[in-house]
Amino acid sequence: MSLTSAVVDLSTTPPGSVDVLAQNTEVSTGGLRAWIGDNIIFTILALIACVVLLGGLRGNLSKVFTVGGLSLVGIAFFSLASSESAATGIGNWILGLFGIRVV
Repeated sequence: MSLTSAVVDLSTTPPGSVDVLAQNTEVSTGGLRAWIGDNIIFTILALIACVVLLGGLRGNLSKVFTVGGLSLVGIAFFSLASSESAATGIGNWILGLFGIRVV
């Protein structure tokens, strides 16, 4: 079937019998977020542990604490971003520091 015959067929087909797939699909990032949480995080944790151990063996403790601390901050940020209930809990805790209670 050539391109011109396909265009002619589509132009002569009544509108009710054409199914447009792009309108019937729902796009979400839930699968990607779950895959990153299941696979990438543990690999990153293993790499961070190796860097920290190598730095500790060489006696470079300032870099060990810097890399370890920044890594923990990054992982904490990712875990808060991937869990809606955790983000809500942290927000309520921060508001509680100022005396604001959210029900």
